[in-house]
Amino acid sequence: MTLQQEIRQGHPYFMYDAITGQPEAMSQMLERHADAAKEVAAQLASKRHIYIVGIGTSWHAVLVAEHWFRRFAGPNIQVQGWHSFEFCGYPPSLGPEDAVIILSHRGTKTYSFLALELAKERGAYTVAVTSTDPGPRLQVADVSLHTVPPERSSAFTISYTTALTVLGMLASELGAALGDDGETARLRDQLLDVPGAVADIIDREQAIADLVEAYGDRQRFISVGWGPNTGNAYEVALKIKETSASDCEGLQVEQLLHGPFCSLDDQCLVTLIAPPGPGYQRSLDIARASEAAGAPVWALVQEGDEELSSLASASFAMKPLPELWSPLACVVPLQLFTYHLALHRGKHPDLFQQDNPKQAAARAHYGL
Repeated sequence: MTLQQEIRQGHPYFMYDAITGQPEAMSQMLERHADAAKEVAAQLASKRHIYIVGIGTSWHAVLVAEHWFRRFAGPNIQVQGWHSFEFCGYPPSLGPEDAVIILSHRGTKTYSFLALELAKERGAYTVAVTSTDPGPRLQVADVSLHTVPPERSSAFTISYTTALTVLGMLASELGAALGDDGETARLRDQLLDVPGAVADIIDREQAIADLVEAYGDRQRFISVGWGPNTGNAYEVALKIKETSASDCEGLQVEQLLHGPFCSLDDQCLVTLIAPPGPGYQRSLDIARASEAAGAPVWALVQEGDEELSSLASASFAMKPLPELWSPLACVVPLQLFTYHLALHRGKHPDLFQQDNPKQAAARAHYGL
């Protein structure tokens, strides 16, 4: 990784600019790609398989988008999310009846462009969701849908949510292309509500900064989600590692209880990503169990939630969105928590730990 030419030495770091710029950027995606999303969806509607491929933060976006595409694809199109490395190492059977969507913000990650080249070589229809200035090897896709300029912080945030916005548009337009119904149309319209919900979260940043002041000295941070928010649980754990090198783990809600819960104690903070959905009752179990183990709980909930909020040590309420689209909003409090945790611990959130001499020395031994 090449460090930024300009390095900020205090708040607001570049990561903060990216986080707070998300509502406007997401609105721009919804406007800029409205026509292109319909055109790409029309091509996807004729395919046998849709493979969604990414690595790093883009892998977490793949996990979210896989839920969306499965919801809208109908019975005749199979949808699979793939990690770029696994896609290259153990590729599926590919041909002209298939589509491959590659997510890569900078367009320079080795296995992402190798995955694209493999798909092209085998005749699949290819779509790249990438920045406004990607690496040249990602530009061979049949269609490129551009999000935002390359981020100046290595802790990608705005590129994650804008890529997800574009993927949400593609998925919902796929549903329309395959035969719109009332529910599909409602979901497509509700995607337009997301930027406002994200703006409301950012307006209440101070509540998250206060939470970090209260719990930022914990030894471990456990983030838990389910369904389309499982990727966000993984994503916040990744971001915390990148920005403050703190001990953290992201887990699926049921998986937490099958062994990992045994490690929880009063030095942990458990974050529950808990909008209404199939995992909500399990979140109540985890909140009660965490209290018994002495671990405080921070719950991300929908406005009006009383049951989980009353059990949690702290909660953060968000405007109602369908569970399907909730990852676009739920990730934002997690990003703000990550940022303020880095400030609290005196870490530079933009540099991928490359201001740590040992990490910088280690970085010479691998490429991305």
